[in-house]
Amino acid sequence: MRGQPSRELDLDGALQGAPAPPLEFADGSFELIQAPSAFTRIDLGWAEWLLEARRLLDDGGLLVIGLADPAAFEGLTGEGWDESRVGMTALAPLNGSGSRVVFHSEWWLRAHWGRAFEVLAIDEKDGRRQVSLRSRAEPISAAELERPEPGEDRELSAASANAAYLRSQVDRMERSHRTELDEQREDMNRELMRRAYAEADLDWARRGPLATLVAAEYEATTSWRLTKPLRAAGKILRRGR
Repeated sequence: MRGQPSRELDLDGALQGAPAPPLEFADGSFELIQAPSAFTRIDLGWAEWLLEARRLLDDGGLLVIGLADPAAFEGLTGEGWDESRVGMTALAPLNGSGSRVVFHSEWWLRAHWGRAFEVLAIDEKDGRRQVSLRSRAEPISAAELERPEPGEDRELSAASANAAYLRSQVDRMERSHRTELDEQREDMNRELMRRAYAEADLDWARRGPLATLVAAEYEATTSWRLTKPLRAAGKILRRGR
């Protein structure tokens, strides 16, 4: 038996600390469920969470889900928003930190989410895109929600575009990591040189003007001593091959 429906559930808050459905609520517990940002972050397991939201809705209940901004998509890809090339696309931030941002095109939402819900509207509220849904009575599985729409050519074009976006992001991250490594190498070399000159200056001050070694010899000797641990580690690695 269903419990008495509550007024509203904030699904974003309920999902915190919940790795997978179900949530600890009875079937049909809510008249209104809102998820302002949850489905802009969920790329794996989205179908299971969508069906969990449907389970929690009372008969005639309303589910309102926030959608990612097309402008953010353009910022991450450098391309204009093209419905036929989006479908459901998950993109990582350019700086490599933070969670992925998941984008949905209208045709994809109607084709996939429309199997479990009646799509009432896809519009904007307070400058943010959202989709309003009402449950359908027919039973459906997560696998059925995920399967491509038969006869929909945009499924293939969106999948191909997604693969291209992923390759582009991998290439971008590889270039970024290579740049970081080069910068770290330069920083290490500058630090070694700074230490070498500092020790050479100190040794020169101790020995006075009668010293027979020039500054370049000081640098070479100090660098050799500073890099001794690295050479020793290299010998160990070569022995282990």
